[in-house]
Parts: sequence; C-alpha cells; structure tokens
Amino acid sequence: MCARPTTLARLQADLLKSDAALPVIFATPEGEIGGGYHVTELTLADIRGIDCGGRQAQWREAGLELLDGPGGAHMTAGKLHAILRQSRMAVDGLAEAPLHVLFGHGNGTLGRYEVDGFARHGDRVEVRLSPGRARCKPMLAACCG
Repeated sequence: MCARPTTLARLQADLLKSDAALPVIFATPEGEIGGGYHVTELTLADIRGIDCGGRQAQWREAGLELLDGPGGAHMTAGKLHAILRQSRMAVDGLAEAPLHVLFGHGNGTLGRYEVDGFARHGDRVEVRLSPGRARCKPMLAACCG
C-alpha cells in the first residue's frame, strides 16, 4: 500500500533494458491489450486537493492513455520507448510525476490503472497493470510516514 509509484522515467528505463524488437503487452487482471494498440496521449496534470482531514495538498500526475488494438502486432519496446522519449522531451516534468495508465478493454469504459510490474517473458515484454484504488491520505500518512 505504501509502494513508490512508477514514473515515466522508470518505465522508460525498463524498456531500455529490453530488446527493442520485442513486443510490449500491457495486461490487466481482465486480460491483455489487443495487438495494434495505440498510445493516444501522455498527460501531465497539476492537482490541488483537500483530504478528509482538511489538509490541502498539491501534486503532479502523469497519465498514459492507450487505445485497445483491433489485432495484429503489438508495439515494440523500441517504438514505445521512442514515443515516451519524445513526449518527455516536449513536456517538462512528465518523466518524474507518478504515472497512471488509462485504458478500457475493447475501448469500453476507461479504467485507471497503476503499473504493477514489468518483466520479460520469453519473446515479449509485459507491463502488468492493476486497478487504481481509493486511498485515505491521513491513514496512509499514519502507517507509512
């Protein structure tokens, strides 16, 4: 519950360690993204909020939105890395902000996911996504400092 969130910079570093020709498959508990998927946009948001304890806070979040593919080949690690590199060079601060992934299987309802793991499995690279959760910041501060 207190794990450090993934950033675009960390995802990029993991991709650099992979063979650039390997396909990258994003996978949620409901299944894998379809081949031919598309990175629709990367976003950087400055957010101001107030929690249940009345404390105000400001933070940044980065988002990676994916359009499910109709089939065919999955994007390669090299191509995804190039898209991420170009985006982080164009948008100052994008690389360091906590990253979430927006995606809906079959391009249905968009879900918000966190990157839960990154691993090479044989002839492919898998980015495991887990559903985002509601969090009580005062409770997290009490348990996690």
